[in-house]
Amino acid sequence: MKVKVDSNGKINIGLNIVGKLENGYHLLDMTMHPITLSDKLTIEIFLENGILEITTNKVDIPTGKSNILFKIYDAFYKKTKLSKRRIEIYLEKIIPHQAGLGGGSSNGATFLKILNSYYNDILTIDEMIELGKNIGADIPFFILNKSSRVKGIGEDLEEIKNNIDAKIIIIKPNFGVSTQKAYGNYKKISQIKMANIDEIIKNLDKENIEELEKHIENNLEESLLIDDENIIKFKEKLKAFKNIKFFMSGSGSSYFGFLLKDIEESCSKLQEEFKNCEIFICNFK
Repeated sequence: MKVKVDSNGKINIGLNIVGKLENGYHLLDMTMHPITLSDKLTIEIFLENGILEITTNKVDIPTGKSNILFKIYDAFYKKTKLSKRRIEIYLEKIIPHQAGLGGGSSNGATFLKILNSYYNDILTIDEMIELGKNIGADIPFFILNKSSRVKGIGEDLEEIKNNIDAKIIIIKPNFGVSTQKAYGNYKKISQIKMANIDEIIKNLDKENIEELEKHIENNLEESLLIDDENIIKFKEKLKAFKNIKFFMSGSGSSYFGFLLKDIEESCSKLQEEFKNCEIFICNFK
C-alpha cells in the first residue's frame, strides 16, 4: 500500500499555564486550530516484515530512532503486538520546525492514523490518544485535528466552533527558541497576563476578530520576553507593523496574524521588512 497525505500544522489562540504536575509537566488551558499549511508524507507499507526507513528533503532533520515517526512506529507495534512491517516514508518538510506550529507532532499523528487504518482500526481513538500523548504533547490534538479547547498536558480535548474565515499570515524568524526555557522562565513572570479562553471561544464562534484579539495572551511568550533577546527584538519589530496584530503560536518562535484587507499589499510590506524570515499565507483547515 502506498499513500500520499498532507500533514497539517496548527496555531494556538490563547495559551495559559494553569498548574504543574509532580513529574514536571505543566498543565495548560488553550485553544488549538488546524491550518492548511502542511507537510507532505508519502508512506509505503510492504507485505514483508522489516524496519522503517525515513527520507526527507531537509538535511537537518534526523531520520533515525530520534525521529517522531520512528517513535510512533515502535510504539504502535509494541502496543498491538503485531510483527513490524517494512515501511518507507518520504517526508517533504514545509512547516518550519522550532516554530510552535506542531509540524513534528502532526507527522506522528498522521502516520499513526495511517497505520491504524491499514490494520482495520485495531486501536480506538482513545487508545491512539493514549499512545500518542506519551510521544508528543500535541499528538492527541492532531488525532482529532479539529478546533479544540485543550487542557491538561494536551490530552483533554473539547471540540469548539471556529467560524473565522480570514486569511492567516505566519511569520517564522530565522531562529528558534527553547521550549524548556519558555517553561522554566514562567516562575519569573511578575504579573501574569491570562488569556480569556471562554471569550476567545465565544468570539471564534461569532467570527468577531476584533473582539477575539483583545483576549489573546500566551504565557510561554511572556516567559520568553523576560530575557530572550531574539524574541524581544522580533516582537518590537512586529509591533511597529501597524496593519496586523501578531500573536505567538505555542512556544514560538513563529507569530501569526489575521489578514482582513489589503492582503497583497500587507504581504509585500512584510516580505520587505522581514527578508530573513519565512512567511506563509494559509487558512483554517
